[in-house]
Amino acid sequence: MPTGPSQATYTRYRGREVYWGSLGFGARFATQYNIPRGKFAMGGGAVIRMHPISYPSRPASYMPLEFEFDIGYDRYLGENHYELSYGGSFILHLASGAWQPYLLASAGRSLGQVDAGRDTRWHMGGGFGVAYRTRKVSLGAQVRGGGYVVPGAGGPLGAEGFVEAKLVGVVYVF
Repeated sequence: MPTGPSQATYTRYRGREVYWGSLGFGARFATQYNIPRGKFAMGGGAVIRMHPISYPSRPASYMPLEFEFDIGYDRYLGENHYELSYGGSFILHLASGAWQPYLLASAGRSLGQVDAGRDTRWHMGGGFGVAYRTRKVSLGAQVRGGGYVVPGAGGPLGAEGFVEAKLVGVVYVF
């Protein structure tokens, strides 16, 4: 007799099995364009994703809302400018199935080294993406736009815009 799902993962809701949460780890590769500086940055990093619950009427591979935490290291091409960035994103999946388009909203912080000085900036942005998703693996691409705010800089909050393209692969451990 085959073993069924563990009680910690599934429960009954109005006669249907419901999948409750998951946790995944993965990697990301990103390229970023800083609009006012006209410079490109490239880098990689680690990703942690989790989702709290799926709808009772949907299959277990469909999680409408996921949280993503990202830490990465990026270098601007042709400059002595490095950044360690960390932050989080809310991901809203728009469809179920193997191909899942989604919207995202993100915020975070970048700690940079520019020539002989330090550069600390906060960033916020939003975008869209699409992922090929199975129960244990997600491979996706996303495009995000937003802005940096440099505390204490001149001008209107010292803002700079950016556009970022990211490839993300996640393996869900449970």
